[in-house]
Amino acid sequence: MHEFLDIKDGIGRFCPIGQFSLVEAEAIVADAIAACRDRGITRLLVNANRMTGIHVPTMVERFLIAEEWAQASQGAVVLALVIPAEYIHPRKFGVAVAADRGLVSDVFTSESEALGWLSSIRS
Repeated sequence: MHEFLDIKDGIGRFCPIGQFSLVEAEAIVADAIAACRDRGITRLLVNANRMTGIHVPTMVERFLIAEEWAQASQGAVVLALVIPAEYIHPRKFGVAVAADRGLVSDVFTSESEALGWLSSIRS
């Protein structure tokens, strides 16, 4: 996991590459969130566009992923997730669940939008 995690300008950047199941993808992102939290990095960009093999999550899966990532953050890491448009729920259900559990996050289709949003968040 750490070979995919980079820190630049106070923002963690996690860009995993390869074939993953949804469960593996959820776990590796949770690990990246926890690694940032443990290192005092308060903002994390996850670009999942190069992860393959992942099906579009169901509502239950979105709920469980949001809970896991919020728990990994412990309120200390802000998350910007970059994924293909077909993975984004029309009402950003996962973002809302995560917010209810203390994780400030948003989801984007472009890394530049995600970085712009993260840069507007104070450390």
